Amino acid sequence: MSTTLEKILRDEMVRYLVTKTMFCPIAGHVLDERTCVVLNDIDGDPLMVLSPDGWSRIAAKVENQARLLEKGVTVDLNTILPR
Repeated sequence: MSTTLEKILRDEMVRYLVTKTMFCPIAGHVLDERTCVVLNDIDGDPLMVLSPDGWSRIAAKVENQARLLEKGVTVDLNTILPR
């Protein structure tokens, strides 16, 4: 993030995704914007949010990660590292 405005917009996009989705599509847990793992689209914008458990289920299989990369989806490393 190069500017404060970009960070604010990104945080709002994540908040919108959490509010819209409410439950992790993989694990079924209630999402929290403070702890969710953010998947980014090819442009680097938030595309989807998962619970930490949902992400660990995806990350456990190399073929799942390869499928995401084929579609240009990346994980925001700031959301999977300890906070």
